[in-house]
Amino acid sequence: MQATEQIWLKKIECPLCYESFTTENIWQNKVVVLEEYPDLGKRYSGTNPLYYSVWVCPSCLYADFRGDEYFNTLKIVDEDFEEDYSIFKMVAEDADYKQPRTIDLAIKSYKLAILTGKHKRVSNARLGTFNLRLAWLYRSIKKTDQEEKYLRYTLDYYLQAYQGEDSPDFGNLSDGGITYLLGELYRRCGDLKTAVNFFQKVANDKELNAEPKYIKMARFQWESLKDNPNAQSDDKEEEQEGKE
Repeated sequence: MQATEQIWLKKIECPLCYESFTTENIWQNKVVVLEEYPDLGKRYSGTNPLYYSVWVCPSCLYADFRGDEYFNTLKIVDEDFEEDYSIFKMVAEDADYKQPRTIDLAIKSYKLAILTGKHKRVSNARLGTFNLRLAWLYRSIKKTDQEEKYLRYTLDYYLQAYQGEDSPDFGNLSDGGITYLLGELYRRCGDLKTAVNFFQKVANDKELNAEPKYIKMARFQWESLKDNPNAQSDDKEEEQEGKE
């Protein structure tokens, strides 16, 4: 590893095994976004910052989001963490996290973070975010089947957080933002009726106080599904049958 114009290095200590190691980080002001996708993923010019969002201890493979508030927070670790270490090694294969990040190392870092997160009993919202970013990484290399797989996992975790957690941590997403994103995830997973319900909520529910960005995106996606029979509500289907 070495620092570059876009990469800076930081020495940290693993909170699990106490080994010190050096990890790469990206200067955010050097990131160039070319396009934002409807599910809020981005296409970048040059270095992809997603490669560096997860820190991984090269010694024990403990992994979590970069930053002390995530990586160094170790309130709970299941007793079977060490027993499951063989699973961590199987996921990591021969990955060497002392080397510069590649797409392969980035993908494995998120999978290790998911495993670690389950042992740390992190929120469903955080597990969902790991899966969402993993889906975006697979999209960047056009692995559609894997992208769809992890988008479905994301939807499942986000729904559990949205419906069952008090004040779930969706990062920078407001209530309007996560409601829109759930609609988009439903759309991408093929449940168009439910997607429309979420888009309508963002566009029409004043109590959400959604940002104009999400209202515009929700209306656009809602409009795009207007004539799709698979997106019609049951009431509309019955009404159409009555007309016939």
